[in-house]
Amino acid sequence: MYKICRTEQSAARQKMFEQRLLQAMLSRDYEDISISDLCDQLQVPRKSFYRYFSSKDGALQALLDHTLLEFVQEDFRKGDRSTAMGELESFFVFWYAHRDLIKALVRSRLVGILVERATYHAIHERMMPQYLLSKPLEVQQMALTFTVCGLLSMVLQWHNHNYRETPGEIARIASMMLAMPLIQK
Repeated sequence: MYKICRTEQSAARQKMFEQRLLQAMLSRDYEDISISDLCDQLQVPRKSFYRYFSSKDGALQALLDHTLLEFVQEDFRKGDRSTAMGELESFFVFWYAHRDLIKALVRSRLVGILVERATYHAIHERMMPQYLLSKPLEVQQMALTFTVCGLLSMVLQWHNHNYRETPGEIARIASMMLAMPLIQK
């Protein structure tokens, strides 16, 4: 768990811990990082950490949730949103800009938490295509889960191939996949 900050100053301090955790995860496994390590590197007492987070897992959850919130509030609105292709390209541009987070999660084998948090946010933020709004809630949730898992799986494959393609090229691949039957004979 983590605290919802009410002031910009408090949010900035919380973000400082989140970024330090991300930096540590780029060079060490998550399990090997301690709260004391984070506080020592930031030169703050441990009690400062606990003003914002109940645990290291809370700091990781905050990092992921704040990244996903950034996606919803800012970056996903950029670019051409009038077409599915434009939406897909915005999605891949966002994750390319956050490739250090992907790298850190892959390194510590924590990608599943990102998928879980992204699915949770998509469902609770009601990021629903118009044509699904008339469907039952269970169908909406299944469709969002399918979409989030599929797109994040593409981001992970793209990461594993060292981002050889541009975000636009990956978006075109995703767009083609959406237009094709799932199984080719």
